[in-house]
Amino acid sequence: MKGTVFAVALNHRSQVDAWRDAFNQPPYNTPPKTAVWFIKPRNTLIRAGDAIPHPEGEQVLSGATVALIVGKTASKVSPEEAADYIAGYALANEVSLPEESFYRPAIKAKCRDGFCPLGELAAVDNVDNLTIITEINGREADHWNTADLQRNAAELLSALSEFATLNPGDAILLGTPHSRVPLQPGDRVRILAEGFPALENPVVDERDVAIARGANPHPTLFALGLNYADHASELAFTPPTEPLVFIKAPNTFNGDNQTSVRPDNVEYMHYEAELVVVIGKTARKVSEAEAMDFVAGYT
Repeated sequence: MKGTVFAVALNHRSQVDAWRDAFNQPPYNTPPKTAVWFIKPRNTLIRAGDAIPHPEGEQVLSGATVALIVGKTASKVSPEEAADYIAGYALANEVSLPEESFYRPAIKAKCRDGFCPLGELAAVDNVDNLTIITEINGREADHWNTADLQRNAAELLSALSEFATLNPGDAILLGTPHSRVPLQPGDRVRILAEGFPALENPVVDERDVAIARGANPHPTLFALGLNYADHASELAFTPPTEPLVFIKAPNTFNGDNQTSVRPDNVEYMHYEAELVVVIGKTARKVSEAEAMDFVAGYT
């Protein structure tokens, strides 16, 4: 997998039904009107047969879904044209911890190591009526059909390409139901759908999973929200007790003296001067006292 993995929350009708009352509560007071996107970064991606790490003391949930794989560069593609930009589909498992809000899908829940098993590309033309089955230790634990999605594959590719240029190898996870299947160390989780190679992974205690080390050809840019006290107070938000992290996708990157494009359909566009910490070596469960040993520099 060489591209960016985008995923969408609230794209299954059961999720919308489950969160309907919460949508009308402050600070948002209304349901989202567009797709709610998040990213599964490189550290989450594993293949069939690789171990899904289970963090100690956490509830881990399987999220069987299907991934659309982009076949050629796509920008502002209509739903009617979308099929021309799709290389195929693959089964995926959008593993997560329980979620408290879909408005800001939590990095800590979504982006842990090994939390996105991705299967092999299948020669399937259409996934608008596909039954996806989850088996745990050889027994069916759940199944659902993509006909229950709010937006289908073509509509999602169109919506995302409206503001983000998609490149060959990028993937879009089409969504999961509200009800997920819990995983325990020692389980084997298997995702099945007609016409697709099975996606099977063992679940292993996180402490027993080796960390991949070495240079990363696809580094990830993490950013912090509400880390400036005045900004939080301006928005009437209570400052978060933990860092509020989000990800800037590769299509957003730019350099010195390069052009930033203002979208046609926005009324307000602003900028923020930031300081970037560049990681110098593999870091995992690093204490504050040790942190500077892992910093290569700043930009």
